[in-house]
Amino acid sequence: MQISRLSDALGVEITGIDLATAAGPEVDAIRDAFHEHQLIVFRDQKLTPDQHIAFSRHFGEHEIHISKKFLLADHPEILVLSNRKEKGEYIGVENAGDYWHSDLSYMTRPSLGSLLYALEVPPEGGDTEWANQYAAYETLPGKTRKRIDGLNARHTFNRFRNPRVHIPDHAKKNEKQRYEKISPDDAIHPIVRTHPVTGRKALYVSPRFTIGIEDMPDDEAQALLDELFAHMIRPEFIYHHKWRLGDLLFWDNRCLVHLACRGIPEGQIRHMHRTTVSGDVPF
Repeated sequence: MQISRLSDALGVEITGIDLATAAGPEVDAIRDAFHEHQLIVFRDQKLTPDQHIAFSRHFGEHEIHISKKFLLADHPEILVLSNRKEKGEYIGVENAGDYWHSDLSYMTRPSLGSLLYALEVPPEGGDTEWANQYAAYETLPGKTRKRIDGLNARHTFNRFRNPRVHIPDHAKKNEKQRYEKISPDDAIHPIVRTHPVTGRKALYVSPRFTIGIEDMPDDEAQALLDELFAHMIRPEFIYHHKWRLGDLLFWDNRCLVHLACRGIPEGQIRHMHRTTVSGDVPF
């Protein structure tokens, strides 16, 4: 097993390992690299759904996504992300990751990490970016760090309650009721989150899920959030990934945010499976 850095911002690539059989010391080394580098790219994997699930389980219990419509048949641990259509309907979440976010931050116990496996990739487009929120917090002006320490933010899954999220006209009629039905109660989390393993502090807000700050007038809160959102995605914090067939990426949702870059040409398919590892209550 070989480990090499992907960028100055974050991430490593691990080669020379078959995740279908990884166990013991290999898993321990992967866990250590995960905590040190926040994101791991595994190349050239050939995994069945059961093998994908089994590998994910090394790192914790699975979180079953609230969007039941796109869970893989007979494997509810796997969420399908796809722009493929059958009978005129998408067979997976087509708009996943269209705004910067940390997976499941709208839950009381958000995700520890996500494992996304590429089964089909287009020749161009469909890339993903991650931004290091340790670095984002550590490079904030001291005055801003002092201002946000101890503050809590409100997170929601419901797109229709977030004015920063654009909703196409064709979706407004069909989707509003579904979001209202499946969205959990808002989650309240610290704006500055302490990683339970590394002890490092990271920004823990995002344009997709964060809609306000507790005990702060909304106009003041939105201005502060805009300031944080602009800072947290500075170029020096970002790793840009061009997907290859067989890639499996494992990232830490406690200290990273990510974005689907989209740009897939008409007629090209991006089809992926994602497992999500349950986490703990942020502090």
